[in-house]
Amino acid sequence: MKLIQSRVREEDFDELLEIQFRAFSKVDLHQALFGPNTKEARDATKVKFIKTMHTDPTDCWMKLTDADTGKIVSAAQWKIYPSWTPVADDHAPEEDDPNADPDLKAQAAFLAKDFMERRAKHMYGHPHVLLYILFTDPAYHGSGAGTIQVKWGTDLADRLMVPTWVEGSPAGHHLYETCGFEDVELVCVRTKKWVSEYTIMRRPPKTSADFQTRTGFTRVVEEAANGNRVANGHASSNGHANGTAYGHVNGTANGTTH
Repeated sequence: MKLIQSRVREEDFDELLEIQFRAFSKVDLHQALFGPNTKEARDATKVKFIKTMHTDPTDCWMKLTDADTGKIVSAAQWKIYPSWTPVADDHAPEEDDPNADPDLKAQAAFLAKDFMERRAKHMYGHPHVLLYILFTDPAYHGSGAGTIQVKWGTDLADRLMVPTWVEGSPAGHHLYETCGFEDVELVCVRTKKWVSEYTIMRRPPKTSADFQTRTGFTRVVEEAANGNRVANGHASSNGHANGTAYGHVNGTANGTTH
């Protein structure tokens, strides 16, 4: 199976959200924050995601497409903060909250507030990369899609020399652990209807030496003494680095992840 990675486009969201709501059908926190799997809730989420895509400079959506069928099989939303700037509380309840019942709205607001306060405590105030949401079509579990998506963001974080964070669901915990994330806080918050259970995880940035070994990335440095460029320790008088940058994905996505 060949999976092609590319940026999400505005016209992808109808297909993408069908997968998201199906993938998170058994995750209480998703239902509290995004509502039930109805056309109304998906449409409201689509409007919010597209607005954020156009107004939030930290926002970056990536997708994986099955080359044989053209279907989207996985998507990931990243927030990239190379330099820290304050961000909006984009999980705050809105007037068009998809949970119509007042009691459910109150419970959802409580979980959203708790979620954002924990995020702020651990992540805000310093540069980082955040895996905001990740999901894979259940039919493609075991394809390696989750690992490919995570690796895209962690490689970027390594280049920026900043940590990567994620709030991982129980089903996604093993995937993140195998990708180098470490547990910071296990969260389990209950309301009358929902149980919000996830682990806040952090992956430290790799050093330049670690990154070079792990990805085969060719590091080029300027040799001040004679003006030659050195690639992997070998001088090249013509000023060109001889080498390629490449990465190898190894592993599978275990379960629906967030």
